[in-house]
Amino acid sequence: MSGPEAPRAVRPPSRSHLPYRPVREALPADLRRMVPVGSRSPARWRLEVAVKTLVFPRVLAVVAFRLGQVLARRRGLLPLAYLLGGHAQSRSGAELSPLASIGPGLELTHSTGVVIGADVVIGSGATIYHGVTIGDGSRPGRPVVGDDVVLGAGACLLGGISVGDRVVVGAQAVVTTDLPDDVVATGIPARYRPRTDPGDPAQDDGGDAYRRNSDR
Repeated sequence: MSGPEAPRAVRPPSRSHLPYRPVREALPADLRRMVPVGSRSPARWRLEVAVKTLVFPRVLAVVAFRLGQVLARRRGLLPLAYLLGGHAQSRSGAELSPLASIGPGLELTHSTGVVIGADVVIGSGATIYHGVTIGDGSRPGRPVVGDDVVLGAGACLLGGISVGDRVVVGAQAVVTTDLPDDVVATGIPARYRPRTDPGDPAQDDGGDAYRRNSDR
């Protein structure tokens, strides 16, 4: 019986180009996940987004990250992108490099202690809990992560690894090797098993990865 299919090789985008527009495409998708529209009118939803950007650190962190992505890809404005990121970090506790590529639909459930390094590539629909580290300068390469992943509190993804789609990384897990699609990874070092139902994340024991936020 053959083992699980190896993760797809993903080519990181260049620092000067992203496969999406950070503010026009990615940011609205991010905000719709963190501030659900529900039955609100567009005007009321935009007002709530503005208020939560000021009040909730996790929303501020994502907004500042998307603006920083735009600045980082304009000639001569990378220092300004880092300045904006540093200000947001002081308010939110999240260090998100403007040179990282994170697809639309990013959700930080809590921002404290999240660190995402330069050149990290993450697909769309990522859910990231507090204390997550992605990328480590002491190891060669940077992680490339697929779509619809959930990274539990305190998880670490280190080195030039590839993580497939719909992967759940449990709380405090340390991932240093490739992960295929549709698995749950737990432990130090992380070991993985198939997800029981990739369409229903509540069936997987990814720590607190599915506890919804009280600020919604």
